[in-house]
Amino acid sequence: MRGFNYENNKNNPRISKNSDEMTLCSVFVKEFKIGLHPILKYYKDGTLHQRLMSLFMAIKAVDPKSAPGSLNVGEGLRTLKGQLLLRQFVFNRKLGIRQQLGNPEVNETDFSLSWSDFDPSSIRFPSSATHFELQYLVLTYDNKRNIFTTYTAVPVRRARKDEWEVLELRTEKAIVKKKGVQYFLAIGLRFLEILGEEEYPLLGQNAVGIEVLGVY
Repeated sequence: MRGFNYENNKNNPRISKNSDEMTLCSVFVKEFKIGLHPILKYYKDGTLHQRLMSLFMAIKAVDPKSAPGSLNVGEGLRTLKGQLLLRQFVFNRKLGIRQQLGNPEVNETDFSLSWSDFDPSSIRFPSSATHFELQYLVLTYDNKRNIFTTYTAVPVRRARKDEWEVLELRTEKAIVKKKGVQYFLAIGLRFLEILGEEEYPLLGQNAVGIEVLGVY
């Protein structure tokens, strides 16, 4: 009986195609993390890369158009199932952003976000935190070039004692919607201790949260 070896695997079309899919998925994860860097730079989790690989492999598997061996994440994300998998992905179980802030209204024309009753006092602050910072990103994904472009909004900071308000977040640079481009909406929340002009980012498990609001 022939054993498995590198040459056999390399010359097996099925194994080769599966390897290509895995490589493309890995590239997607890398670019996705780069796109999220303005938020991810505050979040330390050694398991995140592997969990994202598992997520996007599952999303790739629902690609309805490509032939087996040529499945790709971008097509999977055009399905409702793929988008649901991404929205439901939990970056940090210790800090659920929408659980505390509620779901914002999304303007699908310019991708601005708004909360009609944004209430900082409803947020569960870690014991030493005095403020939180909310950051909003829109990642545009070009499937043909397999790259993300990140649009950022000015981060919003609020204190424990701040009262409710109508809050709107929009990217500093206007987004021009293009055919064939996908738009990923993500928010990040982190807690800080601010004493006078001194800032101390919190480092606990419940100090930083990230969520994907949707794909358009």
